[in-house]
Amino acid sequence: MNESLFQTVFEQASEGIVLIDGASRYLLEANKAFVELLGYPEELMFSMTLNDFVDLSAVGIERLYDQVLIRNEPYIGEVKCRRSDSTLIDAELRLNLLHFGGKELFCAFIRDVTMYRHVEKGLLETGGRFRQAVFSAPLPIMIHSEDGAVVMINGEWTRRTGYSFRDIPTIDDWVEKAFGAERASVLEKLGFLHKTGTSCTYDDLPVTTRSGEKLAWNLCSAPAGSLPDERRLFITMATDVTASKRVENDLKSSIHEKETMLREVHHRAKNNMQVIMSLLNLQSRYLNNPEAQEFFKESQERVRAMVLIHEMLCNSSNEARIDFNEYGRSLVGGLISAYSPNQSNLQVEMRISRVMVSLETAVPCGLIIHELVSNSLKHGFPDVRSGTITIDFDRDEAGLYTLVVGDNGIGLSNGLDRNMPGTLGLSLVNTLAKQLQGVVEFTCTSGTVCKITFRE
Repeated sequence: MNESLFQTVFEQASEGIVLIDGASRYLLEANKAFVELLGYPEELMFSMTLNDFVDLSAVGIERLYDQVLIRNEPYIGEVKCRRSDSTLIDAELRLNLLHFGGKELFCAFIRDVTMYRHVEKGLLETGGRFRQAVFSAPLPIMIHSEDGAVVMINGEWTRRTGYSFRDIPTIDDWVEKAFGAERASVLEKLGFLHKTGTSCTYDDLPVTTRSGEKLAWNLCSAPAGSLPDERRLFITMATDVTASKRVENDLKSSIHEKETMLREVHHRAKNNMQVIMSLLNLQSRYLNNPEAQEFFKESQERVRAMVLIHEMLCNSSNEARIDFNEYGRSLVGGLISAYSPNQSNLQVEMRISRVMVSLETAVPCGLIIHELVSNSLKHGFPDVRSGTITIDFDRDEAGLYTLVVGDNGIGLSNGLDRNMPGTLGLSLVNTLAKQLQGVVEFTCTSGTVCKITFRE
């Protein structure tokens, strides 16, 4: 589904729809139906959160978001919505979690059910005017008895489904025609209603019309008095959510297409970098200078550090962030194999938290680890004595990242300028740290320790 078609469906939906940023909880996008329903001006709307126009005191805003985030279940419930003129309306809120480009978005569907509730209240009272309200109501309505007999359906029910009162004399007839393979579960729910007399709601039921069209309905059933023979009556009212479900599915489809495209981008980037590695390897075979060959090998390993990131993103369910613990261990394992495969007396201690980082953070951090660890393996232990290389990576509660790479080897030479061209690796560390807008600290009292702090 292309962008323009999605935007058209989004704007033409009859229900109010808003997209909410998962991190800041501010509104990102609102459709025309939402604006007309609540009346907030556009310049104010996008500085609002869900709590600004929905009364969630009974649910709790954080508990609501936690249900969707932690339990990965959509929230569906009735709430009070506050319009721009401070009046309150009854509304049904449906909140879903979406993932796109490594970001979490909430999609909220808001439907005005004020009329729905007024009709329900009226039908529970006696009097001819309420019977007339059933027939003229804009919602599909059925009244049925506890033994399953259909007492009445209104014109809207017939108009939407194609079934008249004669076609569905009993609940069993209606369920058989409308739900087919789902009939058993629907009958079980209605049986619970008749047995307990408790109001029930059923969401996203797949209803088949007489013409074979597939609809999605939300049903609400409640007690509605009794017949003269004392059989209990129940009223069932339906809301057609076919359009909103179509928008929801189209939104998911659009996001899936973009995720597939991102995964393909990472796959092609990985393949292109592997070609560069192969070319560097072929070119190095024509060199007789060991120092030049070493330069080519270092370049190959730097490219490999970036290839590993794109490879992980290709295989990840999150196309924009990777587990830095998994990445760091794979990266260091490759460096040891490349530079010190036989130095079993060297130990590597890694304390890398399982932090999900973006591509913009993973690439410079990976290259920094590559430069510092490879430098330690090549120069930190010239006499091949026992030694330890440590890598620490963590993020505190305030969002501050700390990367520490160190060894207990011979340390840096006295007076060595880390920014001089002759020390390319250490100069790269400074350049990459600036890219992260981080602060670099070197300590050379016992070996070499480099500490970099930054925020993502």
